[in-house]
Amino acid sequence: MRIVISIFCLPYEIDELENTLNQLKKASYYVDNKIEWVLDVTLCTSDEMVNWKKSSISKEYFTQKLLKLSSNTDWCTKYFKTSDTILGCVSQRRGSLEQFPDADYYIWLDTDIIFDERTLYYFQQVIENTNEEFPLSVITPEIVRIWDNSWDCIVNEKFLEEPLDYQKTNDPYKDSGIKGDISVETVSNISPINGNNIRFKFAGGWFTCISGALLNRVGIPQSFGHYGFEDTFLMVASEKLIQQSNESISQFKIKNLVVCENYKYRNNSHYLNHISVYDRREEFKAIAQSNFGEELQKIQ
Repeated sequence: MRIVISIFCLPYEIDELENTLNQLKKASYYVDNKIEWVLDVTLCTSDEMVNWKKSSISKEYFTQKLLKLSSNTDWCTKYFKTSDTILGCVSQRRGSLEQFPDADYYIWLDTDIIFDERTLYYFQQVIENTNEEFPLSVITPEIVRIWDNSWDCIVNEKFLEEPLDYQKTNDPYKDSGIKGDISVETVSNISPINGNNIRFKFAGGWFTCISGALLNRVGIPQSFGHYGFEDTFLMVASEKLIQQSNESISQFKIKNLVVCENYKYRNNSHYLNHISVYDRREEFKAIAQSNFGEELQKIQ
């Protein structure tokens, strides 16, 4: 079995990438060789995202640091690269799907996610127990309280009484990890997305694990470009397949395994003060959103 972990990194996130890779290294000690783990890591060095001529830290600095991080990664099959054409996490995830079309599972992981070193072990256990019976599936950890109540179905019970947007002020190192006995539960949330009632709830880079059979079935539309709406598309398209084709698609959560976004300690000013960055997220999201409806019509 092959599991691909797909990670996208902008230059100013290189230290966060290092932290993520160090934690994955620790996590590797808990898994066995029954699974081929593949790390697909891309560092964007495009002039479309950074004005290198106006930056006092060179592109070469980040390229060399990526090479160092690659050389320190020796526990899995690895593909580390710089790219001038992959400009966001969506084009990265599409590239991973295209490069490894026969992978059994794909894990989408952002560099600012804090997670327990036993995380890979628990994902391996869940995959081995659900793979044959539920080939079309998504597996997620739990999270702390975030934007609105619709996310409570994947919020760990210890954080359900916290205020909305708790993730913006919490200590991610304290709140992530094992919060009780580990078990697997089916997520059957019903909440409106784009005017439809959807039973799934997950976000792209929060250690979200998607079966290869499902991701190849739905795809990541080329028209979405580089950033935004690939996770929403996967949820809505999966619901459409259930309703129209009666396909069996499931989301499982690993109860009491909590991951957190690092809002509190994320500070990239030591890079951002020295490189001239173009923030194109809203531009990219608008492109993906404009093509959402047309791409959804192709799902059948």
